[in-house]
Amino acid sequence: MQATAFGEDSNWSSAGLTPHDAISQWRHWANQTLAPIDVDVRETENFTAQWRSRGLGPLCFVQMGASAQHVIHANQLARSPQTEASFQLVYSRRGTFKTRTGRKSFLVRPGEFVLLDNSRFYQMDMDDYHEAIDLVMPQTWLEHWLPDPLPLLDRPISVRQGWGTPLGSLLDTMADHLDGTTHSRRLMAGQLGSLLSLLTDAETPPAGRHRSRLTRRILRLIEQNYTDPELTLDIVANEFGISKRYVHALLAEQGTSFVQTLNTVRIEHAAELLKDPRLAAVQVSEIAWQCGFVDAGYFGRLFRRRFDVGPRSWRTRHLAG
Repeated sequence: MQATAFGEDSNWSSAGLTPHDAISQWRHWANQTLAPIDVDVRETENFTAQWRSRGLGPLCFVQMGASAQHVIHANQLARSPQTEASFQLVYSRRGTFKTRTGRKSFLVRPGEFVLLDNSRFYQMDMDDYHEAIDLVMPQTWLEHWLPDPLPLLDRPISVRQGWGTPLGSLLDTMADHLDGTTHSRRLMAGQLGSLLSLLTDAETPPAGRHRSRLTRRILRLIEQNYTDPELTLDIVANEFGISKRYVHALLAEQGTSFVQTLNTVRIEHAAELLKDPRLAAVQVSEIAWQCGFVDAGYFGRLFRRRFDVGPRSWRTRHLAG
């Protein structure tokens, strides 16, 4: 199977395949998509899955269903610096998605959707067979409709309330009838953008938009300077001419802190470097140092807490695959 690209239509199903071949192909597809993930399948003997991808103008509309699994998305941009930054709207049609991002942990229940930043870490656990719609959106397209996506990030929203209702209805309708319609898919993408814009306006008061923009600038500064072992809260606060307390308050609204955010960014990038076969001879401690950690032991503890496995085992698992 090839990676799904914007504008392409394709399908796949595990029907007729042995469990081993089905899992192998599923993992390959999941790791090559526009929002690549590493998959740990829970039901190896009775595994079943399928996906259907449709180009939707500049967007990629993916319907998928699979047996219980654990997925990790480390960092899209770290995997391929040439890949355009993107976001995805994950909509659960069946099953609960136990989700953890760099900022918080939450559940996405059936009839709820959540906006995720594909340049950031997230992981999901699904204990049973589940079905979802993944709407992958280039950042340049999304920011045309949402100049500041931050207020919607990592927040499960029900399709039964407010502007979530028409958005969920449109997603369901496209899932069931997209192939049979003669309407422009690019026009449908615009309808989705309009509904996302309305949803953001309803969820975020004007005063909150300024705080959200400032928070995003802080997060971007951390992302750009994470390799500096001397990056501190004082430096960040001085950069924006605000107090350390205000930085704390802004990040707390997102369910995180300065130290947590900085460590998460560093760990995400280290995880990608450890998977790179070109760096297989580089010591783990050197990778840690390149990502801003001065204490290799501290790095190892944080890595294990994030991925439930140590950095050496992580490297061995991925380089062996």
